[in-house]
Parts: sequence; C-alpha cells; structure tokens
Amino acid sequence: MISQTISLFQKTSENIIRHSLDNSILAIDQLNGILKEKGFHFQRNRSISNYKFDFYCSKSKVAIEIDSYAHEFSDIYNLDAPKKFTIASLGITVLKFTDYQILTDIEEITRAIRIHVKIPTS
Repeated sequence: MISQTISLFQKTSENIIRHSLDNSILAIDQLNGILKEKGFHFQRNRSISNYKFDFYCSKSKVAIEIDSYAHEFSDIYNLDAPKKFTIASLGITVLKFTDYQILTDIEEITRAIRIHVKIPTS
C-alpha cells in the first residue's frame, strides 16, 4: 500500500491575496470614516480577551469584524469558534461584515450598526 499526502487547502495566487488585502484596507478606512461621520464612537483595532476586532464600542458592547477572503477557509472559520464563545460570555455583540459588503452597500451596514449601537442625543 502506498501512502499519499493530500493537501487540505488550495494554493491561492498572490494576485488574489493582494486584491483581498487591498480591499480589506480600503473597506476598513471607508467604514472608519462613516462611523465618525455618523457619530458612532468606536475604537479601532481593539483587543478584548486576547482577540482583536477591527472596531469596538465599549458603551454599547458591540464589536465589528471585517472578514475578507481568508475567512472563507475552513481552518480559519474553525479557529473562530473559541473566540465566539469567549466574546459572547462577556456580553459583547459581534457584527461581521465582508469587505465587499462595506464597499458596495455602506448604507445597509450603517443601518445594521445603528440597530445595535445607541447614539447619545445631545
């Protein structure tokens, strides 16, 4: 009997990875601008219990994650399970958006955030 190694992932071209990274950076910057413009108070690149989030509002206990191409791989998806449990146990709501959603429908993203975050009226 001959043993054989089977790769569990497909090699991704550098162009696809670069395109994804470029869009993720653009999406994060665009969302950051909209959050400020609409009066939301989020901290950027916030760590909570050894996990990083793109944005976090401590008053409303809402974190935002922007997922890109890498999160479509099953090994990355499976690594998120302990994170989901830990963060939920802290009473934090995590809103997940793709970079594509942010770049193509920012108004829907804003509505989704507004549902979970209370903006103080002054």
